[in-house]
Amino acid sequence: MMNKTCAEISRIMGVSKQAVNAFIIKNKIQPAGMKGKYKTYHVDKEPLASYLAKNKPPSEPSETPETPADTASEKTEAARSILKPLNNLLAGKMPPGSRPAEFLFAKAVKIAEKNDDPILFLKMAQLADKEDRDETVRLQMIKTEQAKEQIATERANKLKIENEIQTGFYLEKSVVKTLFGRVYAVHTSVLTPLPLKLSDMIDALPPSPDRRARIHRMIDNEIYAALETIQRLLIDYVKTEDDPLDKPA
Repeated sequence: MMNKTCAEISRIMGVSKQAVNAFIIKNKIQPAGMKGKYKTYHVDKEPLASYLAKNKPPSEPSETPETPADTASEKTEAARSILKPLNNLLAGKMPPGSRPAEFLFAKAVKIAEKNDDPILFLKMAQLADKEDRDETVRLQMIKTEQAKEQIATERANKLKIENEIQTGFYLEKSVVKTLFGRVYAVHTSVLTPLPLKLSDMIDALPPSPDRRARIHRMIDNEIYAALETIQRLLIDYVKTEDDPLDKPA
């Protein structure tokens, strides 16, 4: 599928960008992607496909045989999409790829230089200054739209996290840090001293046929007691808002 921006679609059809935007908003057409900072749309997918076919200017058949010069001229005019009266008037004078405003401005500069006309120079300076200010406003509007999109994205991420917290799929970093601290405390207070605690008890066992089994049970009891303590800490801390270890026994 071909994706085009609003500006590209307006150039293809020879209509204003505002008209294309109005059609997209009216028909609730969703963007198909991005081209730099600008949204793109499927032009070969309804309803844009019908809109393009309906508004694309038809090509008129030539009544006389085309010469190479005529063919080149028609291709140049088609590439510029000249549809307005002023553009048609200047079509034979404008060089390929130039815009009417640029062409006329260059002509005005030549006339002002030739006639040494300060008033004309002043008017062109005012136009150039207005163009610079308009460009500054346009760039500021682009930055504003980008800031709005960033705020909307951050707001959506915040709502997603809040929803995950409410549904129990999210734990804050402070909670996870506290949980690991509690588990580590059990390791250091119960499991680490285990050899010292059991060594004297095992050494005190008298020789008997079941001595090995008794040692095995002693070690298992201590290990499973530590694991149950860890499990209880995790379950109680996650389920309740208050730290269960801070409550009196």
